[in-house]
Amino acid sequence: MAVWQYLLIVVPEDSIDSNYECIFKNNKTKFLPETDVFWKNFNGDISSIISELDQIIPKANWGNDTYLNWKGNGNDEEDNDACICLTDDKAKIESFQFRIDLRKAPNITEVLQAILNLCRKNKLILIDLKGEIFQPNLEDIFKSIKASNATRFLNDPIQFFEDLSKNSSDETRA
Repeated sequence: MAVWQYLLIVVPEDSIDSNYECIFKNNKTKFLPETDVFWKNFNGDISSIISELDQIIPKANWGNDTYLNWKGNGNDEEDNDACICLTDDKAKIESFQFRIDLRKAPNITEVLQAILNLCRKNKLILIDLKGEIFQPNLEDIFKSIKASNATRFLNDPIQFFEDLSKNSSDETRA
């Protein structure tokens, strides 16, 4: 993950209950928590979601039939990407996440907004790396974007790395 990318995890809105935070609190790894449990009862149109993502971000030249990837042009500061993992039979989503390159405004006003529209249409919600839940509305996630490491880096890269070296033992996700 590039330091200028802001990551959001996507899950079905009706799968979230008061115990969702346990996936973040109980995650003792350096990796993102597993979200397949949230997708078990999702009956949305997976092929439609995939097709719509194809229109937002170009399909990447890696992955396979169950590990689908999209990747924007990093050389043009459009380092947006997305990933959907499907079950072996391709009948269910196991995970869905995307990252937005915060270096250019169109990445937010066009790419992020298009993904939010896709989420809204399919009754999906977003979770940031701190475990905060957001409706798929730009206004709702701005506070999280502003507080993210990506924004901190873009605002003052030197200070970001100085703070990182001071707090290297704290390992905070943002």
